Amino acid sequence: MEDNVSALTNPDAVLKENSKEASDINSYLIKPSLEAKFKEIPVKEIIRNVVSGLLTGKSYDAENVKKWTITIANEVNDKVKDLHMKKYKHIVQVIIGEMKGAGVKSGVRCVWDSDVDSFTSEIFMSDAIFCVTTVFAVYLY
Repeated sequence: MEDNVSALTNPDAVLKENSKEASDINSYLIKPSLEAKFKEIPVKEIIRNVVSGLLTGKSYDAENVKKWTITIANEVNDKVKDLHMKKYKHIVQVIIGEMKGAGVKSGVRCVWDSDVDSFTSEIFMSDAIFCVTTVFAVYLY
């Protein structure tokens, strides 16, 4: 009885409550909207800022490379999470090496949906070290 009285006296409250319930219902959309897709540019900026902030002016030190890779991966991971790209899992890969003239080759293979899954990568180079950081984004259906 109280609900009926409040509905009669305040119909806007009922509309708000009903719209909230409707927005909580599964919409059965399988793929993300254009606005919800992985955003490469902000992720590239995050990678660039984190890596240059940590590695600028450093020389290669085998003792510290493990710590640097973990620090970069964790910081990039945390900042990408702050972008709130819903239903995306992301993987951060960091490779640091010494600039000694030797070549480096790397390959990655994955089965994914090219419509929604994506990646971005950024390369940092100085006279002493290089760092390749890649963020993979996989959409969860």
